[in-house]
Amino acid sequence: MSSTANNEYNSNPDFASNRIKICREICPPPPDRIRYSAVEEHCLTLHIANLDRAELSLNNGKRRSSESYPGIFTFIPAQCSSEWLWEEEVELLEIYLPPSLLETTAIATYDKLPQQIELIDRFAIKDPFLEQLAFAVNAEFENSTINKLYLESLQTVLVTHLLRNHCSISIKSPSLSGGLSKIKLQQIVDYIYANIYRNLSLEELARIVKLSPYHFGELFKQSTGKSPYQYVLQCRIEQSQQLLADGKLSLAEISQAVGFCDQSHFTKTFRRYVGLTPRQYRQQL
Repeated sequence: MSSTANNEYNSNPDFASNRIKICREICPPPPDRIRYSAVEEHCLTLHIANLDRAELSLNNGKRRSSESYPGIFTFIPAQCSSEWLWEEEVELLEIYLPPSLLETTAIATYDKLPQQIELIDRFAIKDPFLEQLAFAVNAEFENSTINKLYLESLQTVLVTHLLRNHCSISIKSPSLSGGLSKIKLQQIVDYIYANIYRNLSLEELARIVKLSPYHFGELFKQSTGKSPYQYVLQCRIEQSQQLLADGKLSLAEISQAVGFCDQSHFTKTFRRYVGLTPRQYRQQL
């Protein structure tokens, strides 16, 4: 409901390609209708706590009112002023994204842009899939170290979902089949292992084989049965098992060598995949 984010998570400097902003805030009810100026970004507002009744008007237009509760979305397109009135204190999760992100994703994903892409203004709607994506993006932004590959993958899915379901022109993705060629897949695998210690990004991997992030992700999954993020994580676990067996490096050194942000994250992920902590795994060898 706000044009500024009270608890905005700033973009991690190591994630230069990130183009969305997110904030989570608690909004007490105003004494009267409150007006917000238009901003340059689209705003997706998710109601996440408490029950309320809200009233909204865009660009001084017709007022709409509805019961609001956790799971309800409202979309404010870019360059739209808004006037709100709500009755109870609510907690909101807001995602801001520039219109250019929809346009560039449409061009890269669908090869052509028939005409200008506009986000449809939505008021008090349910979209369970978008809700899951919003919480997943928020959780990643809250991490001290953002996983670029994972967050870029989430962003691509989120924007593609908006293009398919919530824009003035519903764009359907072209049929992709066959996966990556053996040569291109081997290029990617070799690059992943050579850079396993780095915070890899989806755009970085896609550039190697000259594909858009969306096309690359789809074709890579067809070839491997896993998303790029899942595959890289599997590679890190396999590489860490070899280093644990070798016995030369400490657990902290291994976690850094295979690209985990810290030893705690390494331990949790390793246990989830292997069923043992790294220390337990090394002791049983």
